[in-house]
Amino acid sequence: MSKLLTAIAVAFLLSGCSSAPQTPNDAHTPAPAGAKQLSGDEIHQVLIGRELKSKTAKGEPFSETLSLGGAALIKIANYPEVKGNWTVAGDVICVTYKEYGKECNTVHSDGASVWLVDQNTKKTNNKFSVH
Repeated sequence: MSKLLTAIAVAFLLSGCSSAPQTPNDAHTPAPAGAKQLSGDEIHQVLIGRELKSKTAKGEPFSETLSLGGAALIKIANYPEVKGNWTVAGDVICVTYKEYGKECNTVHSDGASVWLVDQNTKKTNNKFSVH
């Protein structure tokens, strides 16, 4: 009986050590309150010519590169690269891919990560690390 109680106690204690299931990513979590909304000039400085990395809602890694001149390139997991274009007007960046449509976002940063927030719904479309 004491072995059974010990086994139950150990199982109970170990269950407290397991972490909650992780979502595939937190790519759609809101930007923290302290994140700064970037101006159009800051969007150019922070995003253009750099590789942006994130995960899809299914947890698949992807990268997006916004090149000088308006070209965009996205690579999701093992799928083929897709080409598109981007523009900045005011403090909003719009990125368009034939396959995925057009997204227009304000950009917010805490200095470590960047959030693209839909200009209409105000929901986070993606949280990126910038490389």
